[in-house]
Amino acid sequence: MENIAILMGGTSKEKEVSLKSASTIYHYTDRSIYNPYKVLCVDKLTFKVVHNNQEILINNDDFSFRIGDTQIQLHKVFMMIHGAPGENGELCTYLEEKKIPYTSCNQKTSELTFNKFKCNNYLRSLGYSVPDAFLFNNQSHMSFPCIIKPACSGSSFGISKINNMSALKNAIENARKYDKDIIIEEFIEGREVTCGVFHERNNIKTLPITEIISENEIFDYDAKYNGKSIERTPAHINTILKEKIERISKELYRVLEISGIVRIDFIIKKQTPYIIEINTVPGFSEESIIPQMLKHANIDIQHFITTELRRLNG
Repeated sequence: MENIAILMGGTSKEKEVSLKSASTIYHYTDRSIYNPYKVLCVDKLTFKVVHNNQEILINNDDFSFRIGDTQIQLHKVFMMIHGAPGENGELCTYLEEKKIPYTSCNQKTSELTFNKFKCNNYLRSLGYSVPDAFLFNNQSHMSFPCIIKPACSGSSFGISKINNMSALKNAIENARKYDKDIIIEEFIEGREVTCGVFHERNNIKTLPITEIISENEIFDYDAKYNGKSIERTPAHINTILKEKIERISKELYRVLEISGIVRIDFIIKKQTPYIIEINTVPGFSEESIIPQMLKHANIDIQHFITTELRRLNG
């Protein structure tokens, strides 16, 4: 049987979320086909297998480890590192050099999608609707309300909505905890929805669209992980809008050469879906949105994980 490394942890603030996502993948991996191992990424080139409450260092030369007298070679990676160094593509070169296939996007796509400012600028150049945005500096002129957020971060860390200049300083300081580049983004009043997209049998498919209704002003970390939001799947939107969001999501998957399961976030304003963010390693805890989408699509999680791993056979 193939040995599967479920990569988790990493060096970003999303580490704890990553550990929960990895636990879901580990739990639902089909043991009749695969031997799954939780692999903690301590830093870019330090990996440890978490086995029987022990952490066993992985040999970087061939991505293997030893349990007793047995040398175990890891054959594939199910990427569950949110943020650095997984979601942002830093591990791609290492894995490709070792000829270890992985479920997430290649380095080029990962780097682009992880940087929200560069990605949205690129999507704008292709004609897609995205919020107006610029990088903050001390001479920046802005309109209120607006969104302040780090260019490279996930799980809604460091994001704020501000309504006046007096709130700017704290919002900038909060965002700078996660990245040196800070985006000032147009606030778009509208309904927030998200669409899951994946590849199966040479077809790009979408999952049921979810609407996110936050108790807070925006879908921030508090709303996302502390139960202060309602996630309605499927979203109560008309057929024309549903099909438009699905079409855009599939186009982006193809144009950006995306791999694996991703989640694309939108704000709907006057029937126009504005692309907010592309999550190439979305959360996979039991409470996360993608598992909810799979459930409503009547797709068994174990079957989905097996499909993702088999896709790596080429």
